[in-house]
Amino acid sequence: MLDAIYLAESQLRAARHKRRAILILSDGGDNASRYSLREIKNLMQESDVQVYAVGLFETFFFNAFEARMGKKWLSEITDATGGRTITVDNKTKVPQAAAEISRELRNQYVLGYRAPNSISNRWRKIKVRVTLSETKSPPRAYYKQGYLTSE
Repeated sequence: MLDAIYLAESQLRAARHKRRAILILSDGGDNASRYSLREIKNLMQESDVQVYAVGLFETFFFNAFEARMGKKWLSEITDATGGRTITVDNKTKVPQAAAEISRELRNQYVLGYRAPNSISNRWRKIKVRVTLSETKSPPRAYYKQGYLTSE
């Protein structure tokens, strides 16, 4: 799985459109990838790619260590990019989860700012807060937790 994410991110570097996203359909387990979770998480944090995942966990009794840790690993990767992981307990719920991700991708806001005294090649943390409104469901902000500065 981790090698596939690396390959997808490298292919997206040559994408025609600036906005990029990866959708993972997986149980989160990894079978002998060349890259480690830490390497992929760091790569994705520094890239301009949002990663979303639909985690399929049909049973609560996991045998392998990778399967037990799958949800945590998927969430670590998606959270690092401002995306998120949606878990389903039955494969018939995958289309509904994919539709939810599709709606989120079409209904996003882009915020920007210029930091004072920006130092090159430094990780800067950010935090986004959403003010509650009178809607039925309170809004939830999904965002990258920081960025790597450049010049």
